[in-house]
Amino acid sequence: MPELLAPAGSFEGVRAAVQSGANAVYLGFGTFNARRGAKNFSREEMAEAIVYCRTRGVKTNVTFNIVALDRELSEAMEDVRFLNEAGADALIVQDLGLARLIREHAPDLPLHASTQMTIHTLDGALQAKELGFSRVVLSRECTLDEIEKITREAGVETEVFVHGALCMCYSGQCYMSSVIGQRSGNRGLCAQPCRLPYTYDSGKKGYPLSLKDLCAAKWIPTLTRMGVSSFKIEGRMKRPEYSAIVTKIYADLLREQRGPTKEENEVLRKVFSRDGFTDGYLTGKVDDKMFGTKTDLPMSEVKSLYEEAAHRFAEGKEAPLVPVTMSCTVTPDGISLGVSDGEDHDAGTADHEPVEQAKNRPTTRDMLVKNLVKTGGTPFYVANPDDDLIIDLPDGLMVPASRINALRRTALNTVAMLRGLPPKRTWKQFQTSHNRHKNAAFEGYTLEIRKLSQLTPAMQAHKPQTVYVPLAELAGEPDTVRSLLAAGMPLAVHMPRIYTDAEQPEIERMLDIVCDCGVQIACAMNVGQLPLLRRKGFTVHGGFGLNVCNGAALDALAELGVVRQTLSFELRTAQLRDIDKPIQTEMVVYGHLPLMIFENCAIRRKTGKCSCKQGVTTLTDRTGQRFALLPEFGCRNTLLNSKPLYLADKDDWKKVGAQLGRICLTTESPERAGEIWQAYTEGREVTFADGFTRGLYGRGVE
Repeated sequence: MPELLAPAGSFEGVRAAVQSGANAVYLGFGTFNARRGAKNFSREEMAEAIVYCRTRGVKTNVTFNIVALDRELSEAMEDVRFLNEAGADALIVQDLGLARLIREHAPDLPLHASTQMTIHTLDGALQAKELGFSRVVLSRECTLDEIEKITREAGVETEVFVHGALCMCYSGQCYMSSVIGQRSGNRGLCAQPCRLPYTYDSGKKGYPLSLKDLCAAKWIPTLTRMGVSSFKIEGRMKRPEYSAIVTKIYADLLREQRGPTKEENEVLRKVFSRDGFTDGYLTGKVDDKMFGTKTDLPMSEVKSLYEEAAHRFAEGKEAPLVPVTMSCTVTPDGISLGVSDGEDHDAGTADHEPVEQAKNRPTTRDMLVKNLVKTGGTPFYVANPDDDLIIDLPDGLMVPASRINALRRTALNTVAMLRGLPPKRTWKQFQTSHNRHKNAAFEGYTLEIRKLSQLTPAMQAHKPQTVYVPLAELAGEPDTVRSLLAAGMPLAVHMPRIYTDAEQPEIERMLDIVCDCGVQIACAMNVGQLPLLRRKGFTVHGGFGLNVCNGAALDALAELGVVRQTLSFELRTAQLRDIDKPIQTEMVVYGHLPLMIFENCAIRRKTGKCSCKQGVTTLTDRTGQRFALLPEFGCRNTLLNSKPLYLADKDDWKKVGAQLGRICLTTESPERAGEIWQAYTEGREVTFADGFTRGLYGRGVE
């Protein structure tokens, strides 16, 4: 039976989930989790929560799913040490560097690849497995067919979201909150600007980035048959009553292997929805019906639901979760009782007071059974008294109920204590190793373009170190590619940020074309692309989508064959300087920064039909800022920042140790592209009618 994984934002939330039928909870600890706005847990609370869950046979998966800075690695590993010793069942991790360190220093602690790693293909799951992850939390955008393929072929557990909020952007690839508000989703503080209203350039207003919540209730039997290991309910920021209500319904569906009733659907809608629910990504029906905003219901409509749920998980309430067997022996010399949970947690207790002969009514087996099965107030129960209670009772004795009750309580308390003990695990002491590699001197510029036409004579004269070009653009113009390579232009493939397993044959066909042209370098945008590029024999560079913020991540990527990596543009210059750099690095120094990439085409939503080739579509926010929408491979979109990052008139960034500065051209005309290039390479002045930004290099993120 698959695991039902419920959210817990507090200890009360843990009780709510466990007492409502979850057999696993996920909870945040410290500052290294993607819901830093939740209450989260102190060390004492976390230790208590782990014992509470372990005693009841419920797993604790702790969210450790943000990117960490070099200066934070020691603190992070201290948290890992505590969780390892406390007995957490798994850590949910995004950061490749943290994953590498945890695998090295806490090898017995299971790792789950967070949805923030943007794993949505078989290659992605296989790469995560190679990195030491025992489970992958798949992107919410995966269809049923994609989930089935990965689950069947990857040889690693899969975890799938079945209920709760959907982000417009692929998880781990959203920079909107950080760039416009200094609150990074990759650092656990997303401000959800996608839920705000926007206006298209055509004047159409609405909420084009706000998706309805996911409800996959009717797909529970299907996902079970596929072999999915864990069904995940989103909602650590929501109140415990929400978790209790939703968990109870999904626990019933999972146990009974059925879809929801009309009444259950209505309850789910009442406790939280955004104009109803969607399962569009699962079914592949990606359309306007997926969008909605929060539905506010009067408290009077949900009060009774909340009160019923709160009663179920009130302090002291216990659902019968752990079956036990008992053996009770009564002799004239005393009483002994043994209890076992069938998992090597056995307890025996006895009293040696004489047992008197009955004067009137002797104790019978049924009377002992009645007392032994009184396990209320504990998580234990006797499933079948006829088989699970072994009683040796001579005739004619009178056994006081109080003595049986006392022995039962003592034995069950001992079993509970034994069940709560953490497993013995290895820990290899962690020591910080800053500055193993001296920061390198600045060497020059690389160029990222969308169209080959953006290559200008100025760029031909003062060649970039590397020119990254979208795969489809290179594959579509092989003759031009050969000519440019012959002229010494160092072209490289820039991989699409997202493609599916169904689209991979087309990706491989295009890679073969550009490889035949002589292109030898490719830039990967997530870990799932690394195996394919290695198989094809490319020299691999890593793009910003890998979210590299520390030297340990660079070590991990170097082990995977990456020879150059673009550092995160969410970091301040001082933080970039701190990164230990075992391989060559780039930093983005110009461009309209990519804020989101999404599966549901927002360009099409403007007119109801495909219009991406009819000029640039923009969204305008409440402050008048205009964000361009660009088409991407597979009819996806990238949302660009309203103002370009510009650093040509600054020099401090050249001292952070990144050898190369990447100039990213998107909507710029060839003429404008030439001006930008000359501003950086020749020091020429360039003006911006609508202004520019210094990005996050000076101000950073929270």
